[in-house]
Amino acid sequence: MKFAHMADVHLGFEQYRLPYRAEEFAQAFREAMERAVGEKVDFILIAGDLFHSSRPSPETIKTAIEILEIPKREGIPVFAIEGNHDRTQRRISAYHLLEGLGLLHLVGLREEKVENEYLTSERLGGKYLVKGVVEGGKTVEIHGLKYMSAAWLERNRLSEIFRPEGDAILMLHQGIKELIEKMMGIIPESQRDYFELRMEDLPRGYLYYALGHIHREFVTSYDIGTLVYPGSLQRWDFGDYEMRYRWNGRSFIPEAGTRKGFYIVEDWRPRFIELKVRPFIDIKLRADEETAKRELKRLRSKIPREAFVRLDLRWEKPYEVSHFQEILDVKYLYLRTRFERKLKSPGGEGALKPSDYFTPIELRAIELAGEKKFEAVEEVVELFLSGWEEEKPKKDEEPASSEKEEKPGKVRETKKAKPKGKPTNLLAWIGGGDED
Repeated sequence: MKFAHMADVHLGFEQYRLPYRAEEFAQAFREAMERAVGEKVDFILIAGDLFHSSRPSPETIKTAIEILEIPKREGIPVFAIEGNHDRTQRRISAYHLLEGLGLLHLVGLREEKVENEYLTSERLGGKYLVKGVVEGGKTVEIHGLKYMSAAWLERNRLSEIFRPEGDAILMLHQGIKELIEKMMGIIPESQRDYFELRMEDLPRGYLYYALGHIHREFVTSYDIGTLVYPGSLQRWDFGDYEMRYRWNGRSFIPEAGTRKGFYIVEDWRPRFIELKVRPFIDIKLRADEETAKRELKRLRSKIPREAFVRLDLRWEKPYEVSHFQEILDVKYLYLRTRFERKLKSPGGEGALKPSDYFTPIELRAIELAGEKKFEAVEEVVELFLSGWEEEKPKKDEEPASSEKEEKPGKVRETKKAKPKGKPTNLLAWIGGGDED
């Protein structure tokens, strides 16, 4: 038995609002299908997020149809589940359209019974568990479930839904807490809290666990089988980098990132098939302007012109950054800057104290507001009212000479009148009116 396992295709995704990125996501899917067919697989699994949206555009659906025709012409069935991006609460989704055209077979919990050459159904409460069936040297069943929330999975135990008999595959689009913790430093930054399951929640007895949802390829063992995330076919963000360069004060330290592609599984042993996709490069640099310019010019020869680059630039005071686009000369540059003055260490000579910034009234208000149960609203309001009274000029008192004459073009700021009587809540005082 030989099959292909891919996930997180995200057809129709115009990443960074760039239409040509949607074309590149489609091209990666086309290449994956062509290579799977070239490997003469018995079937193909798509473990969720074939589309980037649950309502793909007509153009995106047309692209999916054209690409899924590739395995159909060779008589290779495709089995799929919906992911969190393309799942729908409606009865009919874009997957059902593709199924109606004979381009894929949707497995999982369904309202209707389905029986054909590649699908069989088992009654489960008020629904049907629709399973894929492939006949070969041995019959292999393909069980699956579309993306479900953590709340749903708490109410419905997977081990009570899925009970394999014989050779079987379980296809899910979920994050698993323990595995994400293992991948914490190497998964995309946007996915570090993407989990709905723990390892103990997984049903036992499957020879292969075909997962999707996490965009980094990962393989481990579970019970008697192998658990596999193939990752996304294209790079998802700059946390999903091909190469990262970190500045250590003397030179850039390179750090290799992740591969992109899918798995060919033969006799239950997965083999990664790498795709050549647009490189994402992440550069982290803390340096002054001259150092940054000099070192980025040196690094430029290692960065392909077609790359997407994120330059994370930090220093103690601002400087001009517009020329870095010309220095790096890449397809797309995302410049992230943080210029912050370095404060002296607390307690040292010349150290800054809270009183250098705040008045005594403000310091007391901060102290009150920082208490665990903040119930001193009245006291805080009184602090500011009393301070307002103390700082208010007396009737016969002239303003300071520096404030006597207004500068041309300067707009005088008008203070809100102090409310009459003692306010009983902060909102009444801010509103400038009496309590109702």
